[in-house]
Order: sequence, then C-alpha cells, then structure tokens
Amino acid sequence: MKTADDEPIRINFDRTVIDGVPRERLTDICDIPVESETVRVWGNQADEAANGGDYLLFADRDGHFGGEYTYLARIERATILDDKTAAAFTDAVGWGEVSDESYPHVLFLEPVYETTLNRENFWETVGYSGWPNNTFARIKFDRTGSTFFEEYDSVADLIEQIRGTRIDSSSAADDYETLESAIADVRTRLEESSKETSWLETRLGEALIIEWSAALEGFKPSGTVTSSTAATFDQLRAIYESIEPELVETADELGIGSHFSFSPAKTLFLCWVRILQAKIADGGAPLSQPRLNSILRDTYTVEGEETSSRPTDIDHPVLSHIRETSPTVYAFTAPPEDWLTTVRYGSILFEEANRNHWTDLSEGDVVVLHARGESSDDELATQQSGVIGVGIIGRRFETNDPWWQDEHEDESYSLIASFDRLFLTGSIGEIDTSRSITEKSTSRIDREAAALTSDLLPTDRANEICSGTSSTEFPVQSMYATFRAEDGAVDRDRPIALVEAMAESLTEVTTVNVHESCRGSIPDDTLEGLYFPDDGDERVLEQITTALQSGKHILLTGPPGTGKTEIARRVCSHLTARYPYLYSDYEMTTATADWSTFDTVGGYMPNESTESDGDDLAFTPGIVLNRLKNNRTETQSNELIVIDELNRADIDKAFGQLFTLLSGQSVQLPYTKDGREIELTTTDELSGRPADHQYLVPDSWRIFATMNTYDKTSLYEMSYAFMRRFAFVRVPAPELPADDGQLEDLVYEYADAWGLDPDRNVAMATGRVWRETNHAVEERAIGPAIIEDVLRYVNHHPESDLEYHLTQAVISYIFPQLEGVPKRRQIVRDIAAVREIDDSLLERAAREMLQVTVAENE
Repeated sequence: MKTADDEPIRINFDRTVIDGVPRERLTDICDIPVESETVRVWGNQADEAANGGDYLLFADRDGHFGGEYTYLARIERATILDDKTAAAFTDAVGWGEVSDESYPHVLFLEPVYETTLNRENFWETVGYSGWPNNTFARIKFDRTGSTFFEEYDSVADLIEQIRGTRIDSSSAADDYETLESAIADVRTRLEESSKETSWLETRLGEALIIEWSAALEGFKPSGTVTSSTAATFDQLRAIYESIEPELVETADELGIGSHFSFSPAKTLFLCWVRILQAKIADGGAPLSQPRLNSILRDTYTVEGEETSSRPTDIDHPVLSHIRETSPTVYAFTAPPEDWLTTVRYGSILFEEANRNHWTDLSEGDVVVLHARGESSDDELATQQSGVIGVGIIGRRFETNDPWWQDEHEDESYSLIASFDRLFLTGSIGEIDTSRSITEKSTSRIDREAAALTSDLLPTDRANEICSGTSSTEFPVQSMYATFRAEDGAVDRDRPIALVEAMAESLTEVTTVNVHESCRGSIPDDTLEGLYFPDDGDERVLEQITTALQSGKHILLTGPPGTGKTEIARRVCSHLTARYPYLYSDYEMTTATADWSTFDTVGGYMPNESTESDGDDLAFTPGIVLNRLKNNRTETQSNELIVIDELNRADIDKAFGQLFTLLSGQSVQLPYTKDGREIELTTTDELSGRPADHQYLVPDSWRIFATMNTYDKTSLYEMSYAFMRRFAFVRVPAPELPADDGQLEDLVYEYADAWGLDPDRNVAMATGRVWRETNHAVEERAIGPAIIEDVLRYVNHHPESDLEYHLTQAVISYIFPQLEGVPKRRQIVRDIAAVREIDDSLLERAAREMLQVTVAENE
C-alpha cells in the first residue's frame, strides 16, 4: 500500500497485527482459534484459505521495487468468511476505517517476529525478474532461475535466519502444525526466557548427542536394530523418563505447545534435542517424532532376540505402510449398508456436523473399517458385527452429489475422504457398483451387506486381539475413533495386530468407480496465472467440459505457445484432485514418429520374473493399457493420459486396435496371458472385476491430446475413424492489433499475468516482433508462451543492449518454431524489419538454423 507521496505505510498491519484486536470484539462473529485476550489478524480477498503453519512476510515498500520485509508471522489458522460475516469482521477489527472493501480471507497470526530482509535481493534469489503485484501470493522457491537452495538449506533454514525478536512471546503456544514450526518456537522461547534454560544441554553433553545421532542413522520406527543400538535407545529412554518431571515444569513455564500426539513435555524434549543436534552437526540422523515415539514405547525389534508370539512373517502393504510412515490410525464404525457406498466410491463420507473428523484426516492415515450388526434402516436385516477391512487415506474433497441413502432424505454428506488403497474381506464381487444404494431393492441391499460381512473379523475376536496387544479393547464406542495408547500417543500396535489377523482374508479392491461418468464442470480458476484475452479461457474450459460430458476425447489444437499442453495438464490435475473416485492419476507423454501399437497397446517382451535365460516372452502393456490397470497391485485404475504433439505419430500405425476401443466396443488383441487372449473391454460388456487377461475401460476414461496448427497437414492424414472420436478444441493465438498503442496495452496485459514489469521500449519491441511473426504468413502464428520467454530474456538484460538481446531471444525461442515451415523465409524477413532487431545477427542465425537468407537479392 502506498500513499499519494509514494511513501510506505502499514495502517492495517500496525493496528491489527502489532497491537492486536481485543478478543471480545470478535467472539460473537466467528470462531477464535487462540486463547489470548488479544488476537493478531490480517485479511485479504483471496478465494482459497491459506494453510495453518505457513508463514507470511510483511513489507515496507519503497516505490515499486525497493523496501524491506519487516515482519514474519506464522499462520495459526485461516478461513474464508461469508459476505455478511466478512463485513462484520472488517468493521470489528477496524479495517473499515481505511477501506470501503470487506476482507473475507481472515488469517489469525501467532507468533509474529521482527525481521529484516531486502525485498529486491530476496526476489532475485528466488528467480523473479519481475515483481508480483498481488497483495497475497505464494512464493515458489524452486522455480527456474532460483538460487534459493544454493543459499539456504531449506525454507525452514530461511525462516530461522531471518526471524528476529518475537513480539509479545508471553502467550502459550497452541498445537504446532509442523515440527519445523515447533523447533523455531521452542528455540525462541528458550533464548528469550529470563530463567535458566540450559540445563538439558548441560545434563546431556555433546558426546551423548553425537552417540544418539549415530544410533539413529538408518533407524525406522518399529524396525529392527542391533544390540548396541538398542542399548543406546534404552539409555535415551531412561534419561527421558528421569527428567520428564523437569520437562513438564519447563514446558509449562515457557508456554510450549503440543505437536500432534506429543505432550508439551515430549515436544520440548524432541525440539531441544534437535536444536542440540543442529548445533553440533556431527553427522548421524536427526531425532523425529516417529523415531522418538518408537524408542519411548520400545516398539522396535533387537537382532537375535525372540519377539512376541505374534507372527512375524506376515507381509501386507498396510503393515509396511504403518511401520514405515507411522501414520495416525482410526477405527470408523458404520452400519453395513453404508459400507456398500464406500465400496462403490472408494471413499468415506462425513456430514457437516463431523467436519472436525474430516479435517483431522491426512493423506497416508490408516482407517480400520468396522461394521455394526444393526442397520440404520428397520427394513434391512441385521448382519454380523466386526472388522471388514482397512484402507489408506488419499485426498479429501467436497461434493454435492448424493451418494448415501440418507442424502435422499434431506441429509447432507458433502465431505469426502477418498482411499488411496482399500482392502476388504468378504465376497466383494457380489456387490454391484454400477447402481447407487437408492436404485437397489431392500433384498438386494441385504444380500450385498451379507456378502460384504461374510468373512469379517468378529468384534469379540477383535476385542481379544486388541486386549492381548495393549490391554485395551477395539474402539467401538464412537463412529470416529483414534487408536490411542494410555499416554495419549497414537497406538499402532493394535491395528497392526488386527491387520495381521485379517491379512489372508483381505483383498485389494479398486478405489475408482468404472461406471460413473464425469458430469461436473471445470472451474475458471483451473487456468489461473494463464492469460487469455476476452474470456478465452472460459470458452476453452466450457468446450472441454462439454466434450467430457458427451463422452468425447479431447484434442487441443492451435499455434505453438498457446498453452495447449499446460491446459491439458491443469485440467487433468483438477479432475484427479476433484474426482479421485473416478480418476486415480494422469500421465503425460509425447508422441513420436516411431510409435506403433507396441508402444500404445503393448506386446511381448522377455519375462523378467522367470529364472531362464530370457527366452520366455510375456505380454507387457503399453502406454494406454498401463493407464487401465495398476501394474504394482493388479487392481483397476483409471489414469487420464495427455499425449503431447499427437501429430508426430503415424496415427493408424500407432493406434491400430484402439480405434475399436475408442468407439466404445470391446476388442481382442493378438496376445495371450496364461493361455487366454488379451481383451480390452467396456463396462457394457463386463460385469464384476476384470480377469488378469482383461483390461476394462472406465466410462470416464479420456485421452487428452495436443497438436500444433503449424503441423496442420497432419490433421488430414488422420483417418476419419480416429478424428470422429475426438472433440477438437481450438486454442488460438490472440489477434495482434496494427495500432501500436493497442499492441502495447495487450503486451502489458500479458506481462501483468506473468508477473513482469518491462520497460516500455522492451514491451513495444517485443510486441512488434510478435506481430510481424504472426502476420507474415497466413495461419502461421505463435502463442504467448513463446513471447513470455522472449520478454523474460530481454527484460533480464540492460535496455542499452536491447537490439542485441531481443535478436538473441528471437533466435533462441522463435527460430525453433520455424524449422520445417515452408514460408519461414518471409517470416524471418518480416522480423528483421523490426527496427530493434540486429538484422545482420539475425541473417547469420537464419542461414545456420533455418537455411534461409534475409537479403532480398538472394
């Protein structure tokens, strides 16, 4: 924010972040996530809430480029308020006194530090040649041109280096979202405390920290260790237990918060040891929460020692996942008919009243699925009660589609957590996933519920297993329970024992529904950051949405540089994130002239699994078939595929048998697996799960392809049979006006979208090159992405060398697009006519790269 005299001011920041806002002003307006009497808040008009644990840098700006970052704040929590609440909140904190706008994106900040960081130097470090104009923007530290990770070990290292004095650090910390934020806060509180806080460093000493670090090298929680490492861990555990009362007292005095399941005392110990490890920096491995948890609970195995009577040779993906990642493990209980919906969509549903349980879930968490015997519907039969499966959580999202039976009776379960992997007992093949619960009769639901629970682990047996493991029964007391030990830490021993008991009965099932079509629209912000004049982005997305809903594959056509590949990538990324029950992932590839059906469909290759000399051949799926079945798990998948530059391939040779498949019909391939012909089939012609020799094409599966109109002749080489299976979506280059003033405005519109602020001479020269390139020959244009490269290159160099650098940019970025173009000589001549172009330099490059001359008399 700048005054009319171009002087920096921070009206809202000074009032609401430094001094804080009295809590009583806000309690009737919205939830307050901190307990202090005053809260620090900041707001803006972003559409998506920031993440808790992220940091904000606040700047005093000196003109457009200069100034300092003067404050660093951690986001405790952020939320988007509705319009009415946002207006009330804006008035309550005092923003309305300096602005007529309301600010729905509210960020609660705690703690806040003073800092000093030069803005211009910092943005140069992270590779921004232009300056973002956004009030609120995320920093991309690994962007092209960034030297950030050459100067800092990590983002946490940057925060540690620039963090100055904490402003009002007397308040107690709340739960820490990340270990990095916990370490930073603990370090600050130790340094700023008026009491003696060096006792742990004195008690342990440097030698002991080095010994612990060495023992932690290669240690996996609940893994196997040598006897000497076990002795070191025993020592660590004994020391912690002996000083725990002092840790409790110190954590309370300093106001240390908790970190997930760790109490303030354990969090203090963990962070303090990490601080000492960083101070000594003598190799080894850092102490982490899962490692410390395993050591304190003695869950690792010592080489050569006998372990418990539980079987140790059971191998299951969920067991490996729990032992290697130490996730939070839950037990979810529901009526048997509700789990039928989980089977259909590979997801768990939550009603709004249980949003907190939905929010607590993270990718990689594990859920043990428990079915009650009694149904929620009196007309349905009672089933067995017990554990029916286990799953690993994937993405969380929201939907308005009615999935559960109750949703057709004015209930809402809009909060969804998908499974990345799902394992169930019972006869899953008897469950019809093509129809919703409301389309099934009572007798059909009873039969499917009985099939689902037919081979479950009974609740009584689950209680026995859990009690024998940790003296605590299976947590069936609520719909959503967390496996916890007596000290409140996450208990993984009980779920491990349960999975071991069920391992032979568990079958992995697909988490995508092959019968559902994609019916939703693609939001406009999918292409945020890409600029299309005159709402061109909305038109492109509308055409793609129509094609998806009408069952067509999508072919994006247009000049090079118009963003076709990026559009396809972003749309596929949105679809996989928003519809994980439809799409398991997406894959991008580039077509080549060498492609054949061996590349796309597959063919015989040496069988790596045999112990022979490699003469045995086995069918290996190609690029397309690999999207339909997970090679690692052999379960059904549904990965979208993006084929860039489709025109490079010989379509008939590359896609062969796929023509029939793309038209919605099954096809048999001239290959066999286990003596049976490989079959590509559709949902209309297959009921149940596909066999090993079958590849099932889900109703929502789509190919996205791109093709440059510079290679337009390839379009007419495609057979009609192939073309009619695609919707052609044109992504044109913008119309470049003849008027220089209008051209300048257009270039600056793009520059703003790219975060650039070029000099007027640079902008105009680049615009003229673009116009001459696109107007030289009919239907031979380039898109803005290529001009972005040109503009960034030129903008990075001094204006005094504009002629040289602009010509070099043309040679580097535009000339490669002209290779093979029949009338490239005319295009080069028109570019050479731009007064800011060095025509002699352009001439030499054109001869070498394009085999054309600029001079008229040659």
